[in-house]
Amino acid sequence: MNSFKIAIINFKRNLKTYGLYLMAMIFSVAAYYNFLSMRYNPQFMDLKEVSNYVEGTSQIASMLMILFLIFFIVYSSNFFLNQRKKEIGVYAFMGIDNYKIAFIFASEGLLLGILSVIIGLIAGILFSKLFMMILAKVALLDMTIDFFISKRAVIQTIIAYSIILAITFLKGYFDIVRTNLIDLLNSLKKEEELPKVNYFKGIVSIIIIGVAYYFAINYQILGFNTTFLVAVLLIIWGTYWLFNSFFSMVIRHYVNKKSYLYRGVNIISVSNIAFRIKNNYRTLAAVAVLITTCITCFGTVSSLKYYVEKNHKIEVPYTVTYISDNEEEIAKVEEIIKNSSHKIQLEEKANFLYVPDSDVVVVKLSDFKNILSDLKVENRENIISKFNLSKGEAGYIERPKTMMTTLEKQKSITLKDKKYDIKVNTKVPLLGNGVPFPCVVVNDEEYGVLKSYFSEQQFNGMILDNPEDTEDITFELFKVLPKESGLYTYYVADATFYDFAGIVYFVGAFLSFVFVFATGSIIYFKILSESFRDKNKYEILKKLGTTDFEIYSAVSKQVGIFFILPLIVGAIHSTVAISVLSDLMDYSLIVPTIISIGVFALVYGIFYIFTTRKFIGVIQ
Repeated sequence: MNSFKIAIINFKRNLKTYGLYLMAMIFSVAAYYNFLSMRYNPQFMDLKEVSNYVEGTSQIASMLMILFLIFFIVYSSNFFLNQRKKEIGVYAFMGIDNYKIAFIFASEGLLLGILSVIIGLIAGILFSKLFMMILAKVALLDMTIDFFISKRAVIQTIIAYSIILAITFLKGYFDIVRTNLIDLLNSLKKEEELPKVNYFKGIVSIIIIGVAYYFAINYQILGFNTTFLVAVLLIIWGTYWLFNSFFSMVIRHYVNKKSYLYRGVNIISVSNIAFRIKNNYRTLAAVAVLITTCITCFGTVSSLKYYVEKNHKIEVPYTVTYISDNEEEIAKVEEIIKNSSHKIQLEEKANFLYVPDSDVVVVKLSDFKNILSDLKVENRENIISKFNLSKGEAGYIERPKTMMTTLEKQKSITLKDKKYDIKVNTKVPLLGNGVPFPCVVVNDEEYGVLKSYFSEQQFNGMILDNPEDTEDITFELFKVLPKESGLYTYYVADATFYDFAGIVYFVGAFLSFVFVFATGSIIYFKILSESFRDKNKYEILKKLGTTDFEIYSAVSKQVGIFFILPLIVGAIHSTVAISVLSDLMDYSLIVPTIISIGVFALVYGIFYIFTTRKFIGVIQ
């Protein structure tokens, strides 16, 4: 019998073992095809307002799917190799050389990959319409989705996965060729030792994570980009040391605590955890980082959609805004609105100065007060009271509810060689999104002085009834106003905001699910590999009179600790990360955070139950 036939026989025999792996591969292929197909779907590409969002998110999502798959395949193949050490050793004792053994196992993995690609592509094509319908629904796109098969997406999917499978085949082949098979077989019998406790690393790990949290919360210290990089690196470093040393300290404490160790089945579960912590800390740390990424990702996209829905009218206080002091243009705008079905609820006019060197606009204090009163801004009296500006003082106003701003609080600003001390930093609706620059408020006297240095422009803002139904007048206004007027309407903002938020939410939620699956799978494969090593131990315990219930209790604790520890660490990390995002967005993300952790814990719990039952099935 040749090597390939043996590989086919092994593949058929172990198909049940490959269940989770095969399911993950099929899912990833189907998802990858749909992300690519989304980019090439003519119905989405014809929509100019969303085509850029679709193309950008498609590229990012497909890239992340590939990275996930590479990581998943490498980790899974290592698991299968370790699980079948005995089988490899038997082949070696039979006199089969390394090259043939390597070809058998590498071919088995290749067959699995080919089957995954075939089924995954079929599933991806069959469910592509449903995928696009959900995307359109979430993004609030009024469109009918037709069934579409993208040949480019099919070809690119086959090419990408063929490259990955080829690399995987070669890696599996050379891994076994370079392995001393006798040593591989004997490695199963190596005596386990309690981990050495490094108290220094254990204590320092907590300090490192604390410092990372400090930098993350106080991101303005070094600037956002630098601080973000430093915080992430410290988090990863501290997390690895945390699982390497700190938890070893904790476990050693319980091992030495005889009153706890000899209570019930603790001696079984705690001993197994203590023996394995040394080999598993890298996996646990990686899982904790993955959990952090997953919860943060899902929490962010969830909050983004909720944020847009809740704060859209605050960010866009005017239905129509434009810049013009041309009486003819203003008359044309008023005529269009007069002939429409809309009624003007508020009309605002204010002058401002544009400062090109600083990319800010200057507004006089009297206009600032009038606009806040007209717009009925919340807490306006309190805000206005802070703007008691003297000569040489100014107020700095960011656009209302500016999302993800990393702008540091301004202490001073120089306008035409004159320095102004910033007395107040705030965010309030003023000129809306039609003037996409921060506003500097100065008293009327100072404004008169600056007026001689910078060109004055007139802001025009209108609030109409039924702002959501302004598509027709938007296109009419674009016809009569020049491009330099900066025409901005509620309809433009509505389409842009909801399309962007919907697409990002859908793709982000989908990728979060992928991360959840990856996280659960990693722990599943790791614990399952441990179950084969622990099988003999539990068989001896059963012979010594240990009941099935006691064994189940011990396994539940042993498996549970490997699930709970990364979850706790990841949840704390993600809470800090989302709190920083909350500060950047100037918006509370408590509810999305709780929901994200809850959803993840639920899915994570399902993996825990499944893994525990699988562990019991192996040792019985």
